[in-house]
Amino acid sequence: MIIIKELDLQKYWVEGILLTKQALQRAKKIGQANPVDIEPFAMAFWASSPEEAIRMAREKLEPGAWVEGPAIVKQSEEERMRTMGAPELPGFAPVQKKRKS
Repeated sequence: MIIIKELDLQKYWVEGILLTKQALQRAKKIGQANPVDIEPFAMAFWASSPEEAIRMAREKLEPGAWVEGPAIVKQSEEERMRTMGAPELPGFAPVQKKRKS
């Protein structure tokens, strides 16, 4: 009989700014990175610790290079924008607030 130990996984949002593999190759040719090649990165990982989530993000972007980050954040970009009351994108319905009776 095998006993499976429960994993204590939590959701961690990892964000940062990176250069892709192609951007690194272009940067080697011209000597510097082009601002167009810089891309944002935001992804959720289920991990047992923040360090593991960052390690998973680094593995996911192995051929690329981080310009800034990675950093653990508590809320996704979408959740932060909603709490600030930012306008919704066209074609997406806003979240309906529940009325208290």
